[in-house]
Order: sequence, then structure tokens, then C-alpha cells
Amino acid sequence: MEMTKKTTPLPPLRTLGATLLAGVMLTHLAAAEPATVTNTVTLTNVVTITNYAVVTVTNEILTTNFSLIVSTPEPDRKPTDLPPLNWIPPDDKFDWVQLKSGEWLKGRIKAMQDQKLEFESDELNDQSFDWADVRQLRSPKYLDVLFDDGTAAHGPVTITPDLVKVQNEETEAYPRALLFSMTPGGSRRNYWSGKASVGLTLRAGNTEQVEYSAQARLQRRTAGTRLSLDYIGNVSSLDNVESANNHRVNSEFDLWLSRRLYLVVPYLEYYRDPFQNLDSRITGGVGVGYDILYTPTVEWNVTTGPGYQVVRFDSAQPGEPIEKSNGALTFGSKLDWDITSRLEFILEYRGQYTSKTVGETTHHAVATFSVDVTKQLDLDVSLTWDRISNPKIGADGIEPKPDDLRLIVGLGLDF
Repeated sequence: MEMTKKTTPLPPLRTLGATLLAGVMLTHLAAAEPATVTNTVTLTNVVTITNYAVVTVTNEILTTNFSLIVSTPEPDRKPTDLPPLNWIPPDDKFDWVQLKSGEWLKGRIKAMQDQKLEFESDELNDQSFDWADVRQLRSPKYLDVLFDDGTAAHGPVTITPDLVKVQNEETEAYPRALLFSMTPGGSRRNYWSGKASVGLTLRAGNTEQVEYSAQARLQRRTAGTRLSLDYIGNVSSLDNVESANNHRVNSEFDLWLSRRLYLVVPYLEYYRDPFQNLDSRITGGVGVGYDILYTPTVEWNVTTGPGYQVVRFDSAQPGEPIEKSNGALTFGSKLDWDITSRLEFILEYRGQYTSKTVGETTHHAVATFSVDVTKQLDLDVSLTWDRISNPKIGADGIEPKPDDLRLIVGLGLDF
């Protein structure tokens, strides 16, 4: 019987196994009579390269189809687009926030100030978001809203990437770029926040030492005002003899004029340190403040203004008054830097320039590194510096040293 062969050479296959398998098949075909062998090679080059071979064997009894496919993986798909802006959260009692990633969160707005949104969620607890990361916001509750030009509004708020809409009798729209601050209305407790830090050192044996230090900060914020109360104190004793006992309380009320400029009306400070021959020193005044840097991670402001100081010494030299008063020039600065999401650096400075009769220039500075242990518990390491340029000599004739330095390690609780 006459046998007809039609052969087209196969292209090189990519694996040794595929080559051997094709060879076995061709050998089988050569032995079969009658037989027809067809080799078809298709090469496709778009993004995927595919080698596809089909061998067909036909005789009166047997028909065999053989195929080999080799392909490269498809490239990763592009991420899906953000949800459309016309999606509206459910009409319920919750505040809703959409992040720039497109995710929606429901919960309760605590405040938006200093380019940060404080938000509370039942599942995620307290969260803080950079305002630049917030895409949209919906709140059915009444919020107090303040803008850069001093305009204030009150009502339910809807915020889009471009606008702030406040619903009253009529809906009022403002450019989002002018939004300065936002706080809940109607519940005054929402305006308060604070932090307390305590450090304790105990030593027994050949030397008995007790050292206690504490820092506390309480703040009340509204859309246009900020009230701050600060306390720092140190008490220590060595072998039952007191070696330190100083306390400082600062109070400041700020009235915002714009995003960066504010009035200080008033500023008050109380300080006591018998080891500096100070039974009490009270300073009051007014001033102006300005934010030099105002970003989501770094804030730096300075203040200055006139004041008046009353000093009562712990003791005095014969013929010297126990109490003196004089005018003063106050100046201060605060730097708050979020180095990472868990590490914060705070540098505060306050100074007062007055006459020699009450101590001349005084300085107070605190540098603090704060590490978040949990959402509410922090580990604080602080270095404090106090200086009185011209300390007054007491009745014992001893002149106090002008500088005091302290390193304080403590645990802080945010509330």
C-alpha cells in the first residue's frame, strides 16, 4: 500500500519533556499505515507568548489529538477606581468619613483642628487622621465650623474634596481650602482633652531616696478658642531631708484671628521653688501668637507680650523687702513634631524679662520624647531646664545656683 507523508518541521520546544513526547508521537506515526500526520504551529506575540502544537493521527481504527501549551503569566491588573462621589452613606445617627483610599468609616467626630481629624469608632476606638487624607465627610449632627476669614457656621456638615456644606434653613457652601477647625456642638465635654504623666524613684539601703515628678496638661478647644492648663512638679528627699520641691502652673487662653494668628488673653503663671528662694512668683499678661509652621506632622508657634510680675521670696536679707513686683516682657515657643506615628517630640520654652529686683531674666524649657505604648498609654522622657539669672540671697546668706536641670522618666495617660 502506498503511504503518503506530509511533514513540516516542528519548532524548538521549551522543555526536554515536551521534545521527547513529540518524538515518541512521531515514531508511532511513522510505523502506522495508512496514516496522516499534520503538524501545525501557531505563535502569538501580544503580551503573552504561546507555543501551540497539534498532532493528528488518522487511520481506520485510531484518532489521536495531542496539544502542548506554554504561556507566560499575565501582568498584574491595575487597581480599581475610587467609589463615585455620589454614593451617600445611610441616613443614620453616625458620622461617616471617607479616606483618600476610598474606605468609609462610621463613628463619631471629636474635633478637626491643627490639620488633624480626631475620630472615634466602636471597632477601631480613637483614631487620628491627617486632614489631607480625608476625602469626604458626612455628619447629621450639629457641628461648630470656623473658616480662615473668621466666618463661623453651625449645623449638619457635608464635606467633599472641594466644598464644605453646612445645612441650616438654607444650605451654605464654603471652599474646603478655607476650613480652619470643626468641633461638635451641644455637648461641652467633647471640647476637653488631656494627658497626665507620673514618674517615681525609690531607693533604700545605705541611702534612702524618694523622688516624685508629675506633669499634666488639660485643654479645651472650640472652633475659635483654645484654653490650656499645664502643671509640672518635682518633690524629692535624700535620707529624709528634702532636696527639691518645685511646682509650676501655666494657663493660656487663645482667641484665633486666622489660621496662624491668635491673641493670648490672658496668660497666667504660678511658680514656687524654695530652693531658689521663691515662695511664689505670679506673672500675668496678654500677647499675640503666630504659627510659624503648620503641617500635619510639624507645628511650631511663638508668642510674646507685656505682663506684670509679683514675687514673694522665701526669706530676705535684713532691710530687704520680702515681696517685690515689676513689669515684665513674656515670650514663648512650642515645637510639636510627629517623627513617626508612634514617636513624638515636644519642645516648649517660656521666658520672662524683668528687672534685677525680682530676678532679671528667667527661663523654663522642657524637651520631651513621647512613645506610644498603647493608644492611650505613653512612655515619656523629659529634660527640664529652669534658670533665674539673678537669684536672690535669703536670710541664711546662701546664694542659690541659677540653673536647675532634671531628667524625668514617666508613664503618661491620654484622655
